[in-house]
Amino acid sequence: MATITKPPNMSPRAVAMRERKAAHEETKRELDAICAKNRTIVAAGCCPQCSSKIKRNSSIAGWWQCEQYGSESFRARPSEPHCSWQCFTE
Repeated sequence: MATITKPPNMSPRAVAMRERKAAHEETKRELDAICAKNRTIVAAGCCPQCSSKIKRNSSIAGWWQCEQYGSESFRARPSEPHCSWQCFTE
């Protein structure tokens, strides 16, 4: 995190608020980059770990999973190995 210089008349509370805002903005940039990467994976439609198809989990907006994610009863092909890949795009 970048150090923020304090103007001479700024209160400690105002400095803390400014630092929290800067940290929040940096976290938002990082999350936006992760979501952009995930959207690229979703557009390809292929799991980056096992090359199976991916599917949207409709319980939470933007949640995508490998079709081999979860227990055997939820997988597309129960006889094939489990895959743990999942991501969020929103």
